[in-house]
Amino acid sequence: MRDERWVNRFLFSWNDTLFFDPLDVHYEPREDHFLAELDDATRARFHRNGIWWSHRHNEELPEQGWKIHVSSSHRTVRQVATTVIGHLVARSIDFKIALDLNIFEMLNSKAMARGSAGKLITVYPADEDQFRTCLDELAALLEGAEGAYILSDMRFRDSKALYFRYGQFLPTHTVDVMGRHVPHITGPEGPEPDERAIGYTQPPWQPWPFQDWKPADYGADDDAGLLDGRYRVVEALQFSNTGGVYKAEDTWRGDRTVVVKEARPHTNINPRLDQDALDISDREWTFLTRLGDLASFPTPISRFRHWEHSFIAEEYIDGKDIRSVLLERNPLARPIRTTEGSRAFLRIYLSVFRGLTQAVRAAHERHVILGDLSAANLLVDTDSYTVTVIDLESCRLAEADPAQAHLVQPVDLFTPGFSHSRRRSNASQYEDDLYSLATTMAYFIFPIAAMLYLREDVLALYRLFTDRLGWPSAVHDILTGLAEGRVTLDEALDFLTTEDELVAAVVDVPTPVLDEAALGFAETETSVAAFMAAVADPGRETLFPVDPFAHITNPLGLGTGACGVLWAMRDSGVPIRPEWTAWLARGIDGIDVEDYADGFMNGLAGIAWAADTLGLAEQAGTLLATANERAVMSTDHTFYYGLAGIGMTNLRFHLEHGVRAYLDAARTCADRLVALAHHDGDLTFWLNDFSTRGPLTGLGFGQAGVALFLLRMTQATGDRQYAELGGRALRWEMAHAETIEEGVIMFKHAGTMEPYVEVGSAGVLQVLLRYGLMDDAREVARALDTGQSVLPGYAFGLTGVADALLDAAEMTGDATYRQWALGQLDYVRRIFLFEPAERFGLPREEGRRLLAVPGEGLLRCSCDYLTGSAGLLRVLHRLNSGSRSDFLLDRLGDPGRPETARVTR
Repeated sequence: MRDERWVNRFLFSWNDTLFFDPLDVHYEPREDHFLAELDDATRARFHRNGIWWSHRHNEELPEQGWKIHVSSSHRTVRQVATTVIGHLVARSIDFKIALDLNIFEMLNSKAMARGSAGKLITVYPADEDQFRTCLDELAALLEGAEGAYILSDMRFRDSKALYFRYGQFLPTHTVDVMGRHVPHITGPEGPEPDERAIGYTQPPWQPWPFQDWKPADYGADDDAGLLDGRYRVVEALQFSNTGGVYKAEDTWRGDRTVVVKEARPHTNINPRLDQDALDISDREWTFLTRLGDLASFPTPISRFRHWEHSFIAEEYIDGKDIRSVLLERNPLARPIRTTEGSRAFLRIYLSVFRGLTQAVRAAHERHVILGDLSAANLLVDTDSYTVTVIDLESCRLAEADPAQAHLVQPVDLFTPGFSHSRRRSNASQYEDDLYSLATTMAYFIFPIAAMLYLREDVLALYRLFTDRLGWPSAVHDILTGLAEGRVTLDEALDFLTTEDELVAAVVDVPTPVLDEAALGFAETETSVAAFMAAVADPGRETLFPVDPFAHITNPLGLGTGACGVLWAMRDSGVPIRPEWTAWLARGIDGIDVEDYADGFMNGLAGIAWAADTLGLAEQAGTLLATANERAVMSTDHTFYYGLAGIGMTNLRFHLEHGVRAYLDAARTCADRLVALAHHDGDLTFWLNDFSTRGPLTGLGFGQAGVALFLLRMTQATGDRQYAELGGRALRWEMAHAETIEEGVIMFKHAGTMEPYVEVGSAGVLQVLLRYGLMDDAREVARALDTGQSVLPGYAFGLTGVADALLDAAEMTGDATYRQWALGQLDYVRRIFLFEPAERFGLPREEGRRLLAVPGEGLLRCSCDYLTGSAGLLRVLHRLNSGSRSDFLLDRLGDPGRPETARVTR
């Protein structure tokens, strides 16, 4: 479910700001937008709706029906827009059109979701007759026009600009358990999802809308047969709006494995450079042929057209991406670090970057600037640790004869955190490849390069990592020298070849004993709180800058919305300004409960928890009552989003207000969980809509979160059956732990071992401790002696791990765990906390330091509880004040309460 919370940050990091800003809220259209040439009277018929100009006037327009989509190439987009606008306005047909050329470019970009891409204009005919007439008339008007194939639709006859499908006209939707709006249409048996699936489909109850036409290949398998009569696709390696990347067999060469890269016309457009995916594919082929005879580049095989798409076939490289290699081999990414492991990884590091430096030098000798050299464009052979550079679409020539002058022109493609030229907004140069080489070398040590957008000093921070590895300081010096242009490729290569000398210089790194008083965490807490207060804005939809998930769900949620920030500040002793409380009260009054989920981290229950503590008790009680009414039908078990979290909220209200109805509501949730439980011998687990591959693990989404609630039910009611069932759930968790090294176990989520609160070891540890299962808790805690993480946040980062270790120190009496937590929070302070540059324009006061922290993705900052400043503030406050963990209701385990249940493994 954590993956379900991930949002495409492309739509929220489009501008040069410190925060994730939703494009549809903050973007201002260009002066030459698509309505700019209309007369005032006509323009007045439109209103802005996010990234669209909307022409909606038919009050009797149905909720759903046959809709038309118009696409265009970047070369004819203004002509197409003018033609279609004029036709539809004259006939008073409802439609919407992208705001301007920038939005049109985004809708056709590589990063756009394939099911939504390419739609310049969407037309909403009043009925099927108007639908057919409008299609016929637009087909005549747009004869010869072309645009990107809209992958969710059917192309109309032989037009390459008109597409259609059956779907919603008005924003009808349901809300899933995580709070996301799920568009729906209504069929004979009620609502069903209106999915933007790849490949045309229509509801089975809806007849084909034409009597005189049906595509010859309607319902046929377009993927049957061989590409170019030669290549048999066996696996899709990657998909994007631009086209797929496929593993295939070359039947002309004994079924030898190759890679086939697809380019769809009129996608990945750049109107400024007059390029699209086909131009970029042609360019990549040119540079493959120029570099393909070199050892570190794929060999080109053939290029061809299949249907309307362009393809390149090239050598298949049997290697792993750099991130996979570092996770497997880098001691910093593993719980147990040894000097021998550090030396072994340095040998791998030197081998990989000798090869990459040689590849960059060889390209430069042929006057090729790679342009977008990054960790994502490299494959490593894990036997020899040689490296291959793939994806040459951003290459340019530094110089060329007139016949190749177009190859000197840049391609505006870049990877955040790796591109020096992007920051300078000009064509890449030789030195920019050196910068990209340096950032890739840094990334392989630890993958935090994306933070380079936020702060210029990130490469300097890597000295901490090389020191922790015990590596000689010269390794850090060489990568910073490359980035700053002080070291040449030849000098770097000379350095990288001194392998034995460098490996011999690796030293043991003793675990330091930290002096808590000297770390200054009280001042750090104050500065984090000051930043949160400084960026609060009642004019912002979410009050504070937060994770993008709040923008696609609701602005108030406890996990990623404003309530979690306000709650964290209030419980950390930060004064809550009256205008913030007033903002929250207005927001709660404006809630349409049909648009909100019921759960804890992103629904009504969590908002109620926060609102009650912020003095809005009556409104909070109303919200929780609604969640309770609907919970009896829930099939989601989870603590963060389902029954366990709603039940915990009711227990908290019962403790706070002494009202029996809340305890009864909690019991209803618990009994519902009993009914939904699955049993496997003496193990118990739960499933939900997101656990199609098997039960999930951890506090937020898995069995541990349910076990915690059931323990609290026993402590609140004295009924031991609940905690006994929870104990069976914990046994399921422990039975599915995997050994990663001798004596170290962790829990797997989505194929990866995770130490975090939301889905991994830290969350399981918190619950084991509260069940009194100290042996199991100590076993799980061994994996949490990790000094660093890619993310700083609470739910899926190092701050949450530190919180669990503070639990372990308190409940076991072993001060070692507190030392581990201190080291982790010190790492977060040194690597992730920073004072934003003047260019971000934060309000500042003399003597007040503002410390920001990046959110998930490291591209922008966030204040929310799960991913940003609020979660960090709470753990810092706990460290400094001795308070308890948030939301786990430890009061119920206090003396004087029903005896804490002890459940054996």
